[in-house]
Amino acid sequence: MDVIDPRDCYEDLIERRVEKEVDAEAFAALEENEAFSAGWVVSAVVLDETGRVLLTYHGGDSAWLAPGGSVQPSESLREAVIREVHEETEVSITPDRPHAIVENIVRHNGKSLSFRFVMFSAWAESTEVGDELGEPGEPIEEADWFDDLPADVFEEPLVERVLQRL
Repeated sequence: MDVIDPRDCYEDLIERRVEKEVDAEAFAALEENEAFSAGWVVSAVVLDETGRVLLTYHGGDSAWLAPGGSVQPSESLREAVIREVHEETEVSITPDRPHAIVENIVRHNGKSLSFRFVMFSAWAESTEVGDELGEPGEPIEEADWFDDLPADVFEEPLVERVLQRL
């Protein structure tokens, strides 16, 4: 299944474009990066019935993140966000809709790589976080529910903007 760009379906998306020039070594490493290989990455601002938000702690980044990851071939964005949240937290969700899209572009010496990051809102079907967090090798150390966002949230302004819409 080809991914349907949410910009073709929603007129009220939060949109951002991030462009960065990198050196040859960084560019070569990014050519192997899963996000750039996949072309699409999803995450979800997952809420429970009391309004708490589900986040995962990534030790390598020293930050809390909305759960998510790369879209696999033949997956829709919705299917990917359901799979990724479950893989990282063992929490089942019902996605609501995409709220944001960030186009990430890196350049070096006239060449470029890019991927699109789509943030959904979603509702938890249960609140029990599992013991198996992420796929083997992923740096997920913890997953937990928060009444308020902690100070070290990756992409906090974007997460806040999505939360304000809910």
